Amino acid sequence: MRSRLRGFTLIELLVVIAIIAVLIALLLPAVQAAREAARRAQCVNNLKQLGLALHNYLSAHDGTFPPSGCAGNGNIYIQNGSMKSRLLPFMEQQQAYNSINWSVAQLWGNGGAPGTQINETVIAMKISSFLCPSDANPCNNDPNWSAPFSQQGPTYPGCTNYFNNSGTTRIYNNWSVNGPAYFLGDDGGLNNKITIASITDGTSNTSVMSECVRGTAGSYRNGLGLVWTLPQAWWGNGSAANPALADSQACQTATALNWDYKGEYWIIHDGGRGGSYNHINTPNKKACASQEGGVGSQVDHYIGASSKHSGGVNVLMCDGSVKFAKESVNPIVWQQVGTHATGEVFSSDAF
Repeated sequence: MRSRLRGFTLIELLVVIAIIAVLIALLLPAVQAAREAARRAQCVNNLKQLGLALHNYLSAHDGTFPPSGCAGNGNIYIQNGSMKSRLLPFMEQQQAYNSINWSVAQLWGNGGAPGTQINETVIAMKISSFLCPSDANPCNNDPNWSAPFSQQGPTYPGCTNYFNNSGTTRIYNNWSVNGPAYFLGDDGGLNNKITIASITDGTSNTSVMSECVRGTAGSYRNGLGLVWTLPQAWWGNGSAANPALADSQACQTATALNWDYKGEYWIIHDGGRGGSYNHINTPNKKACASQEGGVGSQVDHYIGASSKHSGGVNVLMCDGSVKFAKESVNPIVWQQVGTHATGEVFSSDAF
């Protein structure tokens, strides 16, 4: 008797397909989680490299932190390079550092275009150590770059995810910066140089850098990349028990979009566009710019740390360690982490 050849029935085939689909559905989140864990680890490594470069800079400059940019006028504006631009020689980027013409403003400058055109090659450099791999927002987020500033056509500036900590706010601190990110300038307490000896709160308890999600310049694809207008003027909550915290709460109610190009330059500090963040807003909160303009507006904003990592942000401390700050961190503790010489004592597990 001839044996019958047996194949798959339609039902058996559908069952096999269903099992495969279930397995893929189970595996895909695990694969995505593994990839994000690798990206987060790379982000931590980037910050550690910046911390190592910072300590090498401190050793070479008598313990003085590099300035985080310039918020002033006149001849001092030619020194508007960011902290990151000054760390380049200490992180195997000597060629990029040598490409900067330090005799002119690194970008913009008095008169606008000259410093931009002269330094355009280095401005356009994409340096991977300045970028968090979890943030997929593009680095071409300056809609006005091509003309009249660019001589090379549609090139775009190198952007960054890592900002320096300027503390809480000068507005309620006698107009002085109270974080490690001091600024060259001629406005109030901007030019108070910070040294490692002046970190009296402890280098392991004071942050110096953290992450910020980059903007997209008009496409508005990510809320953390946006900067809104603070609903009230500066010192609007000056009579509150904690004015900075009251301002932060007001920021979360903002409805008027101000701009959308956070992190567009690594080479300079310019109002949260590549330089500083502060410890008023806790991680991953809505960011705001103040209504006032003027010299100090480059420093006096309400832009906090933010990231694409789930649940919080990576923070580089002054001792070179990297910690993960949860979104749920106590706002008071977060403010204390941001200041360098105010004498607060807090438990590390609260961070």
